[in-house]
Amino acid sequence: MHSPASSRVKSFENRSRRVMLLLGTGCLVLGACFLLRYSEGSKTAVARTRSQAKPVQSQSANRNSAVERWVASVNGRTISRQQLASECLREHGESVLETVMNRHLIAIECRKQNIRISEQEIDAEIDRVSRRFGLPVEQWLTLLRNERDIPADRYREEIIWPTVALRRLARKQLTVEDSEIQREIESQFGPQVQVRMIVLKDSQEAQKIKEAVSADPESFASLAVKHSIDINSASSGGLVQPIRRHLAESQIEVAAFALQPQEISEVIPVGDQYVILQCIDHIEAREPSESEMQQVRLAITESIRDRKLHKAGTELFQELQQRANVQNILNNAELQAAMPGVAATINGHPITTDELAKACISRHGKEVLNGLINRQLIEMEVSKSGIQINQEDLNLEVARAAHAAGVTTVDGQVDFEKWYELMQQQQNISESVYLEKIVWPSVALRKLVEGQIEVTDEDLQKAYEANYGPRIRCRAIVMDNLRRAQEVWAMYRGNPTVENFAQLAAEYSIDPGGKSLGGVVPPIQRHGGQAALEKEAFKLKPGEHSGVIQVGDKFIFLLCEGITKPVEVDPEEVREVLYTDILEKKHRVLMARRFQQIMEQASIENRLYPELSKAPVSDNKKLNSRSSAAKS
Repeated sequence: MHSPASSRVKSFENRSRRVMLLLGTGCLVLGACFLLRYSEGSKTAVARTRSQAKPVQSQSANRNSAVERWVASVNGRTISRQQLASECLREHGESVLETVMNRHLIAIECRKQNIRISEQEIDAEIDRVSRRFGLPVEQWLTLLRNERDIPADRYREEIIWPTVALRRLARKQLTVEDSEIQREIESQFGPQVQVRMIVLKDSQEAQKIKEAVSADPESFASLAVKHSIDINSASSGGLVQPIRRHLAESQIEVAAFALQPQEISEVIPVGDQYVILQCIDHIEAREPSESEMQQVRLAITESIRDRKLHKAGTELFQELQQRANVQNILNNAELQAAMPGVAATINGHPITTDELAKACISRHGKEVLNGLINRQLIEMEVSKSGIQINQEDLNLEVARAAHAAGVTTVDGQVDFEKWYELMQQQQNISESVYLEKIVWPSVALRKLVEGQIEVTDEDLQKAYEANYGPRIRCRAIVMDNLRRAQEVWAMYRGNPTVENFAQLAAEYSIDPGGKSLGGVVPPIQRHGGQAALEKEAFKLKPGEHSGVIQVGDKFIFLLCEGITKPVEVDPEEVREVLYTDILEKKHRVLMARRFQQIMEQASIENRLYPELSKAPVSDNKKLNSRSSAAKS
């Protein structure tokens, strides 16, 4: 866990000037989600059961053609828009309703103040954001669609419109003073201090370390590795990014700028922790050129204004919520009967179920429709196979999952009530949705592959070695480029110390966990699924390092730090446990394969998301062969 001191320092360590000037403002603009929770909605939403979800009276119900009312066809069986809307409401209605109500609150206030947001203003804001990221508008919108699954119309309506509206509503609070701009310029381009840092929990220990490094400044890096509780800086000998003005904790900033090269600071209390700094060097200010300054000032002004918008918008929005008279009808059966077709009212203004269903489909339609398609495919396969699934089957599957997660009573029985509560908290789904969307498909696939799995003596022996045999304690540097891996390997060989390996891991490894821990990774076991890596690891003796090992598209080299002792346990005592574990893993693999076969044989026409439509694999092969024959 990061210390408060280092986390404040780290808050600016990793921000380049480009990120400060571009991402800093762009993310706040994207962050209309910031306070409205537009992308995900409330995490405390309660999904309704199927019995509670009422069919959505879609406007398409008045259309003459039944074909126009279906959104997907699965092996000839259709899924209607009404089915999709009802399922979206059941799973996401409550959370999406909150975001829809939030937008209505802003719209009501805009009407009250006679503020109208034009299409030209929205276009201009999109252009402004895309230019900050150095992209043409079309490329920016494509990036949002592909990387964030946010289509252009939803981006305009749910992110850009609230941003522009809040800016107009809070415009009096968005003035940027020259002094604020100058402070930001000083922070970004002013002098800096390169330091090392040791963070400790105990003041007495901190004083002892301070005395030790004062007597021997050269020991600072090694003592940081051994004693600092801030993992990120400790792994690189206490080295942190240069400290700048107005960004770190004030007492750290003051102490850093007061030090001369090689000087050691006093112990600095920061929250409930204690920090010691060693000055390495002072870095002179870099003033932007006259040609750069105008662009810098403009970017900084927008950055400050967007931060102010975040604060002012949050405060304004909280005020609107407090003043609003909100009536949630969605989960109230009596109110639903009295006000059919209405999901909620805000200050008397209705939000219809149709509007909410449309918003639910916009945010979650793809995943929900995909779930309906998958369920229908499995149902068809179950029906064809003559398999029966009852409540006892579902209970056994739930018990299997809960027991594996350790959710049991004191006497070792599965605690179903606690497990369903856990699903509600972690997955944000009700018991009925959990049983239908997760448990039932799992039971069905398990029954479809029953009797096809065998656990051999060889399987049991490998599992015993993997779980109870020796393991290699090591550090690893992971890279995705062979040439770079070879260069880093040569850097380590030139200075084969643990400290150098840790520093190289922090600088070059692409593995986030190992990178922050100086390359330390979980001990490598036998039969863990990476044969090449395991083979090389088990050749090493403590202190030895491997060559560069290719694992898939990654390149790894290891430093062995020791070998764990095997766990002394009688194989017969753990045979049943190992058997059950192997059987379950083999089931999961075969279930996944069976579902893949079902998908390959499926004919799916998806009208909402045509890119997800597919023909059976055999048909594709025929089509490809005909195409090849025609070309020849």
